Amino acid sequence: MSNFFVGLAVFLITIIGSLFAIPYFVDWNSYRGVFEDEATRFLARDVRVGGTINLHLLPTPSFRLERVRIADASSDLREPFFRVESLAFKLSIAPLFRGIIEANEIEFRRPVLRLARDDRGSWNWQSFGQVFANAAYLPANIALTSLKITDGVLAVHGPGGAERLRLEGIDGELSAPAVDGPYRFRGSLGKGGEEREIRVATAKPDAEAGVRFRTSVRLLETGASYLIDARLLDLMAEPKLDGELTAR
Repeated sequence: MSNFFVGLAVFLITIIGSLFAIPYFVDWNSYRGVFEDEATRFLARDVRVGGTINLHLLPTPSFRLERVRIADASSDLREPFFRVESLAFKLSIAPLFRGIIEANEIEFRRPVLRLARDDRGSWNWQSFGQVFANAAYLPANIALTSLKITDGVLAVHGPGGAERLRLEGIDGELSAPAVDGPYRFRGSLGKGGEEREIRVATAKPDAEAGVRFRTSVRLLETGASYLIDARLLDLMAEPKLDGELTAR
């Protein structure tokens, strides 16, 4: 999770820097190839922007990209690792002068994230660990005030690309005071009679690279609720979950 936002921040720095070097009144869509190439180079995965690109420096540094896709590293999964119908960012100006990147408003509309495990037991997000370890520059001060998700999908795939789990209709807001957390998420998933209320709170990663978290899920139709109090370990190796599940 933290690696994703670090990468996002580096991409933001590249874009904001280019705003001072390029005339204000330009067709930003003509720079589509530049954005795609820089993101592809940094993430070591194919990145494509299939829709329009809009960027503004004043009154608030912001940009919006439509139909963004990040390819999966595995040949088993034919769908992208991540795709989103549109993503928009607004940055706070004052913190930038102190060397702090503060995204006071981020919105993902209809994002789809696909997590996949191959026949060797490796997960498709784990290659990002090496990408960020080799990065020449990573910002230290990043704050996420609000990331809003609208109509999101989370899919989990097994060896061969077979879909094992699919969560649809995810709406909510994620926030974090720093890139390494703690993270807070409040939202819902599902539609109609299957809608569930979700609350997630994490701690910062501990010395053993584990992350403690609490998740509550409440079924709106019946009022039944479930609480998970657990610790997630070895995300970049063999992920393990150790904790308790309570039903009420």
